[in-house]
Amino acid sequence: MLTEQCVIVDIDGTLAEFDAEAVREWVLGPEKQWQPFFAHMAEALPSVAISRLVGLLSAQQQKIVICSGRPASFQRHTQEWLERHCIPFDALYLRPDGEDTLPDEVVKKTLLEQIKADGYAPWLVIDDRQAVVDFWRAEGLTCLQCAPGDF
Repeated sequence: MLTEQCVIVDIDGTLAEFDAEAVREWVLGPEKQWQPFFAHMAEALPSVAISRLVGLLSAQQQKIVICSGRPASFQRHTQEWLERHCIPFDALYLRPDGEDTLPDEVVKKTLLEQIKADGYAPWLVIDDRQAVVDFWRAEGLTCLQCAPGDF
């Protein structure tokens, strides 16, 4: 199988502006409440710097792989947000349904395995959450941390 170099990009707090305190009660506790979170995030603006960087990378023929802790059941919602804001992407990987209790870094480990199995070879990651940034770096990937993510 041929592998394609790619850049992995997170959504919430990375591509989408995100106030951890504003959404804490919905998604940062043990039980996830996705409906109010997505109602809030539907209005989120894209990060100007990160969306611009993703556009530049895409224009240079880099494959853009979106990898998020959002549940797979919200794939259409997520794709619509990306398309509405003209953010280019080649693939979208989301948290498997039913894995709400797993920490994001555990979910992203599973997603990374799937990304690689699908023939992508990541060389760069853009993410915000410290625990996830630490995970990517432990996997030997260069990770640009775009915002403080100690939550």
